[in-house]
Amino acid sequence: MKALYALLLLLFATTGLAFGQTAPPKVDFCGQQYAVPASATLVSPYQVRSEEFDIMLMYVNYGDLRSGPAEYSKDRMKKLKGIDLQEVACFIQNTPAKAYKFGYPTDKGMAYEILAYGVNKGQPVVIQLTLDVDPYSNKEIPEFPRQFVHFDK
Repeated sequence: MKALYALLLLLFATTGLAFGQTAPPKVDFCGQQYAVPASATLVSPYQVRSEEFDIMLMYVNYGDLRSGPAEYSKDRMKKLKGIDLQEVACFIQNTPAKAYKFGYPTDKGMAYEILAYGVNKGQPVVIQLTLDVDPYSNKEIPEFPRQFVHFDK
């Protein structure tokens, strides 16, 4: 009888520990799951924020890729009093894409935004990445967002 109680106690203790643990949050992008880093927060199923970056992964219609990113970037730049709007080449994962990049002043200094857009795995997507450093190369893009948008292979 003592063995039965010990077995039941062990069973409840281990299942209680399993229920108390939660899986790390993940973000889904084009059918693949990505674990959110411990230093970041999952704001929504498509947005991750940390001290270093804020990234939003958006699915759009094909028609929205024609003029939407350019108009959105220009409007956003005006709203944020941004400077130096540039069109740059980039990759969304390993697929060639285009992006708009600009900087704008904040109360903590400058912030820099990249709005990358293209078709990835057959899905039209837009990625909005905000950083506190001006990204000239992949070195300035933190590891997590670099999985989604980067400048060279």
